[in-house]
Amino acid sequence: MAVNFKLVSEFQTINRRPFELADPAVLDPTSVSPVPLVEGEFLQLDTAYKMARGAGDALVPSYAFFAEQGRYETQAIQKGPFLYMGEYEADTLIMDATGVTLGMMLIVADVTIATLARRGLARWPAVPVGGEYAIGHVTRLPANNGGYLRFIRNR
Repeated sequence: MAVNFKLVSEFQTINRRPFELADPAVLDPTSVSPVPLVEGEFLQLDTAYKMARGAGDALVPSYAFFAEQGRYETQAIQKGPFLYMGEYEADTLIMDATGVTLGMMLIVADVTIATLARRGLARWPAVPVGGEYAIGHVTRLPANNGGYLRFIRNR
């Protein structure tokens, strides 16, 4: 089984924080609707200060979910750990690498992984609508990194 998201940088420089989920059903790995949450998927805080999936291009900060799919403790307490503050470099499979180049800015957007809609990384829009939130920059392309997109989160 492939790991969807792995840190390259040291963990102690990152603030990992648990948040309640707006829809705890995403923690159930057997769920059909909603689509189950996987490590490395990006969620954003809603108005109730709970993590939720957004839609379209993210206009607000988003944070990477940092636990394996189906962990019992996350399901029991209906919270999940997120990489909340600090810069880090990571490899991810939760992305759309179409048109991505080295050094390009990345945003959180809807991406399709194995026919399922996820919230992952995508290239900065060729024609920005306005208000897109840059999550980081590409530091290594999937073709040179075993299929993983390496990026640095710098916000």
